[in-house]
Amino acid sequence: MALIDIIIVAIFFLIIIIIGFIERKKITLEDYWVNSRKTKTFFLVATVLSTFIGVGAILGTAGIAFNGGGLIALAIPFSFLFYLMLYAKFIAPKIKEFGDKHKAYTLPDFFAVKYSKGAGILASFVNLISYGLYLALQIVGMGIFVNVLTGFSPIIATIVGALVVITYTTVGGLRADIRTDVFQFVMMILLLTMFLPIVIFKGGGFSALQSLPSSFLLGTDFAPPYVIILAFLFIGIATFTYADLWQRAYAGESKKTVKKAAYISGILAFLFLVMAVLLGVYGHILLPNSTSNTVLADLMTLILPVGLYGLVLAGFFAAVMSSADTVLLITSMTLVHDIYRKGMNKQMSEEETLKLSRRVTFILGIIALIVALIIFNIVHLAIEAISFYVVLTPSIIFGFYWKRANTKAAVWSIIIGLIGVTAFLFIDPVQAFIPGIVLSFITYVLVAFLTKRKEINPN
Repeated sequence: MALIDIIIVAIFFLIIIIIGFIERKKITLEDYWVNSRKTKTFFLVATVLSTFIGVGAILGTAGIAFNGGGLIALAIPFSFLFYLMLYAKFIAPKIKEFGDKHKAYTLPDFFAVKYSKGAGILASFVNLISYGLYLALQIVGMGIFVNVLTGFSPIIATIVGALVVITYTTVGGLRADIRTDVFQFVMMILLLTMFLPIVIFKGGGFSALQSLPSSFLLGTDFAPPYVIILAFLFIGIATFTYADLWQRAYAGESKKTVKKAAYISGILAFLFLVMAVLLGVYGHILLPNSTSNTVLADLMTLILPVGLYGLVLAGFFAAVMSSADTVLLITSMTLVHDIYRKGMNKQMSEEETLKLSRRVTFILGIIALIVALIIFNIVHLAIEAISFYVVLTPSIIFGFYWKRANTKAAVWSIIIGLIGVTAFLFIDPVQAFIPGIVLSFITYVLVAFLTKRKEINPN
């Protein structure tokens, strides 16, 4: 790398760390977890998009397209667009209303209030699995780009990148997360507007797509057609269960703010996911011998001039870090708030809880770093994390909108869904989300109808 590129990225990291340490001052538990529930529309859009577009969204989606998903991988952004619009209309306002009414901090809070304490702990368990995998995914992505920047080995690069994220997240919590997300949001917009046009031009324009085999463009090299159809129908629905989206909805200033921000960030997220698919496809054209882990980094090295290289690299760092810090914080909150304080009935002051949250955040970050070093595969981590998310979906939708919603239906829906996902991970990880979501929905409906009226929760 040229000196100017190193300086640009170094300045980016310096700004992020300074913001994180500034936000340490006079921070309360409410600031640390939900930014005092006063986040305005622009900041909410910036933090929702920055959090949503991470390694799984960019590197994972690009890796699927590169590995044989081709243009049919566009089913992923269209699925997320469809469900993000539904989320904005029907789910986000409900989450905000619930959060304000019950002073909720996390997704499992909903399960504990709507269903039971046991259901809340079960949802916490799913949260830990999903976000543990997702955190490892962000750290792997961070390592790849530190490797591009420094030339360090992937292991050393992963350690360096992870420690930066762990440090400022531990210090500043959600308040620092949102402040850094605004800056990272700007860097990500630069990434979208500058990098993609250059890649398409260097790859021969849209006419170059005609030279690719139909099996690649139609995705049959990656998975059978029915998997792609089911991916469109079900992958995006996982947004209803994203604990980070719940946390952002809690942090919003009002229901109107949350709803508006969800619409805007949903459209922007769709554009970034389309970008990721096209980068994977053109990466296949320009660098057929690359890998799903490194195709984007290799594209940057191949085509970007000095100066622009540093800006685009900073944009990728922004996308990765803004998701990694949130995932780390969510995982910490699940352990401290949902399992330790509520699940084990531990009485703690806000100051004691804040101190414990910081310690747990640091420890979990180190554990996720170890997991990332063991499972060093972006596509697998992305698919496995989403596969576990989906089993909570029926309990959320029916919990908000069905009078027959009850604890037995929620608990058995989650358990059977988890069994289906886990079993299929050993058979075909790419398709594990299918039995997970199908079994969860069927189980919920069956148990709900078999449950006597007097056992149905009045909440």
